[in-house]
Amino acid sequence: MKKNLYFAIDYYDRKVIELIMEKYNFEQMVAFRKFIMSKTHLMLEDESYGLLTFSEFAVFDMWEAEQVTGDPRESVYIRGE
Repeated sequence: MKKNLYFAIDYYDRKVIELIMEKYNFEQMVAFRKFIMSKTHLMLEDESYGLLTFSEFAVFDMWEAEQVTGDPRESVYIRGE
């Protein structure tokens, strides 16, 4: 697996964690752990998925889809609906 650049991942980490905190009222470390330990984050790190072309809102939607279904690919951004 070829990883994306760390500073690009850091940008998404900050933005998506902020969105998680706002919507779910989680403490920062809880939101951090939930996102960093997710399949969505693994996909974000892997350059072959091309997620750096997505907005932070799309990545957040993928994370939410993963929380509900167990699979970030169930996001409307991936399914294309």
